[in-house]
Amino acid sequence: MAKAPTLFLLLVCFSFGVFSLELDTTLPPSSFLSTHAHPPHHHHHHNHHSHVRAKPPTHTTAHATAKPPAHHIHNPSPSPYPTHIYPMVNTYAAFEGIVYKKSCKHAGTDNLSEATPLPGAIVTLHCTIQSRDVMQIGKTASNGVFHLEASIKPEHVQLGHCKMYLSPAPNGLRRSNYNGGIQGATLFRPVGHIQNAKFFLFNVGPFAVEPNCP
Repeated sequence: MAKAPTLFLLLVCFSFGVFSLELDTTLPPSSFLSTHAHPPHHHHHHNHHSHVRAKPPTHTTAHATAKPPAHHIHNPSPSPYPTHIYPMVNTYAAFEGIVYKKSCKHAGTDNLSEATPLPGAIVTLHCTIQSRDVMQIGKTASNGVFHLEASIKPEHVQLGHCKMYLSPAPNGLRRSNYNGGIQGATLFRPVGHIQNAKFFLFNVGPFAVEPNCP
C-alpha cells in the first residue's frame, strides 16, 4: 500500500518534467525565427529596390538619344565638289571616242549593227568655264577613233561644263543625234590617268552619221 503514493508522486514529477522540456524546446526556435527572418527580408527588399534597373535604363536612354543626333549633325559637311570628284593638280583632260557610219539597213535608226568606223570625221569639244569658252577640235583616224587633249581641268568635265559635238560629216554624209552628236554629248566616262598623269582620259560617244544609200 505504501508503494502506490510513491508511484503517483513519480508519475506527477515525470509529467511536469516533460511539460517543461516541451516548453523549453518550443520557445527558442520561435524566438530565433522571428529575429533571424526579419533582417534577410529587409536586406533582400533593399537590394531589389536599389539594384533593379535603376542605373542601366538611365544610361541606355541617354546614350541612345544623345549620340545619333550628334553623329547626324556632323555627317553633312560642305564640300566644293561632289563626293566622287577631286581636283587634280597639274592634270588636264583628254577625250577619246569613235565615229561610225550606219549601214543602209539601219539608216535613220539608233541601231549600229553592221556600222563601219568613219575616218576623217570631225568632233568639237565646247566648254564654258567661268564665262570663258574653250573649244577644241579632234579628227578621227583610219580606225574611226578620235583623240583630243584640252587645256581644261578634269573636274570641269565632271561638273558638266563641257559638251562634245559631231561636226558636219565629210562626203555629204548627214550627222545623227546618236548619243547627242547634234545636241551635244554630256556623258563623259572617266577612264584614268595617261601619259604619267599629265592627262586624265574620258570616253565619250560613240557617234554616228547617216549613210548615203541608193
